[in-house]
Amino acid sequence: MTESRPPQLEFGIFSFGDTYPHPVTGVRQAPGENLAHVLERIRLADRLGLDYFGVGEHHRSDFSISACSTVLAAAASTTERIHLGTATTVLTTEDPVRLYEQFATLDLISGGRAELGVGSGVFVEPFALFGGTLEDKAAVFAEKLELLTAIDARERITFTGSSRPPIDDAEVWPRATEGHLSIWQATGPSSESFHRAARLGLSVQTAATGGDLTALRPLVARYRADGLEHGWPASRLRVAIGGHGIIDDDSRRARDEFFPHYRDYIAGMRANRGKPAPTRARYDELLADPGSGIFAGDPEQVAAKIVHQYRVLGHDRHIFQIDWRAVPHDTQVRTIELLATEVVPLVRAALASDETHIPSFDIHDTAVGADTL
Repeated sequence: MTESRPPQLEFGIFSFGDTYPHPVTGVRQAPGENLAHVLERIRLADRLGLDYFGVGEHHRSDFSISACSTVLAAAASTTERIHLGTATTVLTTEDPVRLYEQFATLDLISGGRAELGVGSGVFVEPFALFGGTLEDKAAVFAEKLELLTAIDARERITFTGSSRPPIDDAEVWPRATEGHLSIWQATGPSSESFHRAARLGLSVQTAATGGDLTALRPLVARYRADGLEHGWPASRLRVAIGGHGIIDDDSRRARDEFFPHYRDYIAGMRANRGKPAPTRARYDELLADPGSGIFAGDPEQVAAKIVHQYRVLGHDRHIFQIDWRAVPHDTQVRTIELLATEVVPLVRAALASDETHIPSFDIHDTAVGADTL
């Protein structure tokens, strides 16, 4: 079975409602103000024509978003065309029945714009609150994902398993707008996860670990081929790639401003593993690496990096987290504006032609030094 893929690369933003103290000023945003700003950025992305805005859950005081469907329902009531989804919901600690009901309802409210991104979870907080352990998350996630996709496929469900009480020929209602909810599996570059997504007809949200696009490319190709063999249309077999960063008219200013946010975020993750904080030199290397997920520069540089990654992977959607460790709201607004009005047209023009006229990505053209900050 063959079907043409979507005609153009989509673009979007995702956020976890980051309320960490600013790495330079120490100022911390109140959760209510943060949520108001998240909703403002969603409205801006919708108005400027971006394709997607996702929110992800955390269950601790460093983030304002723990109830994704509530935030997205608020966004749906004030937007018109942008797709609204999760990036991601921890399915391992959720009830698939209730989750489907929430997002089918969101789909109806939004006129078919809801998407549900699910993952197995990497932080301890949801397990401490809702039960389960990190040790058994893989088996629980796999069973719940099978149930979630079964619910999406038919109105009446019978289920017996270890992850939740049994269900005996029960109706799950309401149904998504077109009879099918857009479900994305969030995963690293795992062949097992890609194969499961292909079998179940799920889209995939992923990233290149360490910027190694060549390792990710065969997984993406095999996933699409397997999905078609399982009888799914190409429209169900979509791939999104995530990145992090900000955009500014001045490349050096973007790189210098984003560095402390990158440094503190990565340092926090490494501290749990007894590793040192990242250096400015390493940050500069990642910026210069066309395959990495760190984007901080002017529109031409960011566009060139996206074009390179698309030419390697041929993915369907490129999404950016721009609120890493308390990036200011005004900076995020400017990034969204430049992404929509300058980066997206550059990328689409390049991909529509046989040759790209976007300048090559070169960190040295702005003479950014390791001792800037």
